[in-house]
Amino acid sequence: MAADTKRVEFVLDNGNKFYIRRYDAFLSLKILGEVQKRFLSSFAAITEARDSNNSAETQERNFSAAVEKLSKSLDGDSLVDLVKRVLHADYVTVVIDGDAPEKIDEGLLNRATDGVYDVVSLVFKVLEVNYKELFTRGKNLIGSVTSNTEIP
Repeated sequence: MAADTKRVEFVLDNGNKFYIRRYDAFLSLKILGEVQKRFLSSFAAITEARDSNNSAETQERNFSAAVEKLSKSLDGDSLVDLVKRVLHADYVTVVIDGDAPEKIDEGLLNRATDGVYDVVSLVFKVLEVNYKELFTRGKNLIGSVTSNTEIP
């Protein structure tokens, strides 16, 4: 069976569109390792902030608080490195002003976004596309392993 090649569309307020594909398995694990050691708790807070059971106003407030928490916990070089890893050109393309889709790079990212909020929102969307299932279904998997495991 072929890997899932479905793309997720993410549109900024300025109308520019990003298309996100899920990472391949080993790249996903590699990026997860980098992400978790730097800001796993912030990512979890942002994922929870985007809970569709909350009102749009609550989601926005919680998202802003989670982004603020993240911004206080990382230095600039770490953030830049993380953005470059997460926005992998083979898995993220961008359409600017209706032009043809192009693989993301630093120049296109600068042209497509209006500021750091857009960049951080995109990074978290890419992380959500790739890891949300791990944080939602993974809780049940870990719980079932620990409850069914006997220690002699």
